[in-house]
Amino acid sequence: MAHELTRLRSKMFDTPLLIDPRTFESVMNYLDKRCEGGAVLETKEDSLEFSMYDTLYYAENNLGVISITGPLTNKSTGWEALCGGTSYESIKEDFESLVVEGAKTIAFMVESGGGEAYGMMDTGNYLRKLADENGVRIISYVDGLSASAAYGLTAISDEIVSNKQSEIGSVGVLIRLMNDSKALEQKGYERTFVTAGSEKIPFAEDGSFRKEFIQDLQNKVDALYKDFTEYVAEHRGMSVEAVRNTEAKTFLSEEAVALGLADKIMTLEDFYSYLSSEAQSNKTGKEMNNRIFKFMKNEVTPNMSVDMPKLEELQTQLSDYQAQVTTLQASLEDMTQLKAALEAALGEKETALADAQALVAQLEQEKAEQKLQARKDKLAAVTSADQVEALAASLSSLDDAAFSTVVGAMAAQAKALENSEMFTEVGDQGVEASVEETAAPKTSTTDALIQARLQNR
Repeated sequence: MAHELTRLRSKMFDTPLLIDPRTFESVMNYLDKRCEGGAVLETKEDSLEFSMYDTLYYAENNLGVISITGPLTNKSTGWEALCGGTSYESIKEDFESLVVEGAKTIAFMVESGGGEAYGMMDTGNYLRKLADENGVRIISYVDGLSASAAYGLTAISDEIVSNKQSEIGSVGVLIRLMNDSKALEQKGYERTFVTAGSEKIPFAEDGSFRKEFIQDLQNKVDALYKDFTEYVAEHRGMSVEAVRNTEAKTFLSEEAVALGLADKIMTLEDFYSYLSSEAQSNKTGKEMNNRIFKFMKNEVTPNMSVDMPKLEELQTQLSDYQAQVTTLQASLEDMTQLKAALEAALGEKETALADAQALVAQLEQEKAEQKLQARKDKLAAVTSADQVEALAASLSSLDDAAFSTVVGAMAAQAKALENSEMFTEVGDQGVEASVEETAAPKTSTTDALIQARLQNR
């Protein structure tokens, strides 16, 4: 990883770049700190940038989505992924995969200030050619910034949509030169080169850059600028002069649309709805209908012969297909009616079941009431009327056999009491004894009997 960081940092100097100046400074500050050990590299799990967009495919709409975010590099090294960047190599691979899957609309979700110049225009031209060959429509959405190399990839789109607050443009070239001669001199270092070839060293004797070196870089910048502006002009249908007149500035969306750098302005939510609608209407390819129309209008002449037998055969097949469709529709209607009838019958059965359940509950209630009344009648025969309700409640937990046993015992006890000496004639002493016994509090014989029965259960 350290090797990749050093290699990337070296590419940022003395090399023509297609990058927005703010993005360049941000990347350089980060790389300087990383190489000096003063910045912590975010992991994929910790970086919020990875949750913004992914390469996605929605088969139901033949729609693909590719993210173009962060600093752009030509090759995939792993560094650009960890830091939220994108490589041209990965964009091409993702685009190819989506085409193979059957995507007919591919959206670029763009939030990048650009990056490496090398490989960008080749990538854009390749993607445009691949899209045209496969009837794919490209729609880009600028969600913050599409500048320099990022705009170069955005420019190949059939349509560019931008958030109102986004910035677009920076069609220019940048080289940053780093001359450390003064710093070395202050530290007491003397730098000496031994070379063969007058152009090998960029420095003059006083440590400044040689004019020839600067002019050579300017020539390279101018050549790249010419290619870049012509590239944008071709893909956006603008004149090269109009592109150059932007002076590599970035513009807010409304001005970008007016200049021809973008087409529409939408919020992200509105763009999602728009993209879904456009993808649905473009499921078979963006050029297919137009090509059929142009062929029929421009290439068929009155003298063109028509294969009538073949036409009649096709018409017969069409009639057969229509008949099959009619039959299927009739079957579907029959099935719909059958479903309604079954649902109605099920409703009737459910109503009948509810009525039956209610009737069963009523019968069980009546049976319970009859059983209770029968028990009360039996208790009335063996005890006083004022004790019947209380006894019936206390004996309600007994089953029929136990209840009959208790009632039988109560009946036997009552019979025994009737035959006891309490109901025979006695003398004066007997009367007094009976009076004394009567005056003493006694436990009810019936209660005692019930308690004894319950204890023995």
